[in-house]
Amino acid sequence: MQHRFCRLAVTALVLSFIALSDQGLAQETPDACLLFTQADASGLFQESVSPGVAKARITPAGSSCRYSYTKNGDVYGLSLSHCTDASIAEEGIHESAADVMARQLRAMKNSSYASTLLKIIPNMGDEAFWNGTDLWMRKGGHLVLIKLNPYLAGSFANMADANAAVEEHSRELAVQVGEIILPRLP
Repeated sequence: MQHRFCRLAVTALVLSFIALSDQGLAQETPDACLLFTQADASGLFQESVSPGVAKARITPAGSSCRYSYTKNGDVYGLSLSHCTDASIAEEGIHESAADVMARQLRAMKNSSYASTLLKIIPNMGDEAFWNGTDLWMRKGGHLVLIKLNPYLAGSFANMADANAAVEEHSRELAVQVGEIILPRLP
């Protein structure tokens, strides 16, 4: 009987430990859809957007959220990723948000093509840059990646002009998203 009581006590202790561990991990797991909401996305695009589709992000590890809308038969929207020092370190490839940013910047600067697309964005968190398609932004132990695919009205002389206009519009909107998100990060 004493042996059975000990097993029950140990089992209860183990289950309590697991429950507390899971609760702690849940608090550490980033949620990109909470950083930038459906209402935020609708306001940005001045369109009714889909509810956020949340997914786990693999590298850098964290969470992602996608909002979309249709216009003239095409789909547009934005994807947002949120990674923390804890989620990045747990992944085991990078050490922290700062490590990811440093490696990305070094790779961009060392590439003859990528370096032409790199734009450092001042006064946005601890550091931020545009890589031609995404805004990368870090504040403390938080890394946020913002990728837009916005509708852009107008006609252009050629495809190069159209692509340049879409990139500029995407960068401008990504900076607006970043400005909304920054105060929400701890």
